[in-house]
Amino acid sequence: MSLVLPTDVEGAATSRALGRAAIWVSGVFLVATLVLVIAFGVMISQEGVPLALAGLAVAGLGVACALLVSNPWAVFGLMLVAGIGLFLFTFYISAEVGPDWRSDAIVFTMPKIGMTVVGVAGRSLPSSLARSTMGFVLASVAVQVATRMNGLVFAFDLPSISIWVGIVLLLATLWYGRARATRGVGTMREAAAVEERLTERSRVAAEASAVLHDTILNDLQALELSPVGPLIDEHRAFLAKDIASLAHPGLLVDEVMNRGAGDSEALKATGLDSVIRTAAHRGLRVVVSGKPRLLLELDPRVRSELLTAAERVLGNVSRFAGTAVAELAVASGSENIIVVVSDAGRGFAPQERGGAPETPASSIRRRIENIDGAVRVWSTPGHGTAVLMSVPRARCGADG
Repeated sequence: MSLVLPTDVEGAATSRALGRAAIWVSGVFLVATLVLVIAFGVMISQEGVPLALAGLAVAGLGVACALLVSNPWAVFGLMLVAGIGLFLFTFYISAEVGPDWRSDAIVFTMPKIGMTVVGVAGRSLPSSLARSTMGFVLASVAVQVATRMNGLVFAFDLPSISIWVGIVLLLATLWYGRARATRGVGTMREAAAVEERLTERSRVAAEASAVLHDTILNDLQALELSPVGPLIDEHRAFLAKDIASLAHPGLLVDEVMNRGAGDSEALKATGLDSVIRTAAHRGLRVVVSGKPRLLLELDPRVRSELLTAAERVLGNVSRFAGTAVAELAVASGSENIIVVVSDAGRGFAPQERGGAPETPASSIRRRIENIDGAVRVWSTPGHGTAVLMSVPRARCGADG
C-alpha cells in the first residue's frame, strides 16, 4: 500500500482554475450590462457610443488579465486600468439617462460585480480579500465619480455591497477548508513516512539475513573445516568482524545499507569495478563488503595480480557453484591484506581434490604465491565455498 497525497494543498492550481472560471463570470456580467443598456433603451450620443463600448471592453480585459497574474503590483495596475474603463463607460451612459436614475442603477451594479470577482484568484486568504476589496472599491469609486459628474443622485449600491460581502465569506470558507486540508495532508505525509520506514526496515532485515548466511555462517563453516590448532591472523580478523556483527546487529544493518549505497569511487580506483562487470557478464552478481580502499595500499603490480586471481575465483563460482550471487570481502590482518571470495553454492568435498584439499586452480595459487601471498580454501558440499587470499603488508606502500 502507498499513500497518494494531494498535490495542490497550497491552492496554486485551484486558484488558477478559479481564475479562469472567474474570467467567464466577469465576462457574463459585463455582457449582461451591455444587454441591459440596450434593453432599457438608453440613448447614447453618436460620439459617445465607441467610447462607452471601449470603456466596457477595457474593463473586461483589465479584469481578465488581473485574474491570470499573481504579482500584486501587476494586479493593482490592471485593476486601475479596469476602473478607468468602467469610468468611461459609466460617464457616457449616465450622461444620457433621465433624472430618475441613481448611482445604484443595475446598469452600473453589474460591472462592479464583474470587477469584484477578481478576488477568487488569490493564492492566499489575505491576497484574495485584498483583490476582491480592491476591485469593489475601484469600481465603486469609478461609478460614483462618473455619475456625480453627470448629476445623478447618490445611493448606496446594496446589491454590489451584498455581493462583495458574499464573495468575502466564500473566500474565507474556501481558505478555511484549504487550511484543514493542509493539516490533514501533514498527517498523511507522516503516515506515508512511517510506511516507507517500515517497508525499508523489512527490506533491510531480509538483506541482513542474507548477509548473515553468506558471510558469518560461511566463516563458521570454514572454521569448522580448518585444522585444529592456534588461529592465524586472517581467521582472527574475520572472526572479530563476525562477532561484532552478532553482538551489535546495527553493524550488520549498516553493512547492508553501505552495500546498497556502494562506494563507486573506491571500486573504480581499485579496479574492482572491472572484476564485478566481468562477473556480471557471466551472470554472477558480486556483493562487495569490507574496506575495498585497502587495496589502494598495495603496489600496482601486486594489486593487479590479486584482482586477476579474484576474477578467476569468481569465474569458478559462476561455472561450478550453481549460484548467481557471490561476496567479495576486503579486510586487513595485523600483517596482511585479505580478499575473501565466498558463495553459498553447491560446494565440494575437500578429499575429492586429489591430495590438495586447500588448493584452488593452480594458476590462481601461482599468482598469489608469486607475490608472496597465500591461498586457503574452505568448502562443504551443499553449503558453499570460501577462498581466502592474503598478501603480506611488506608488499604494500608503493603508491599508497
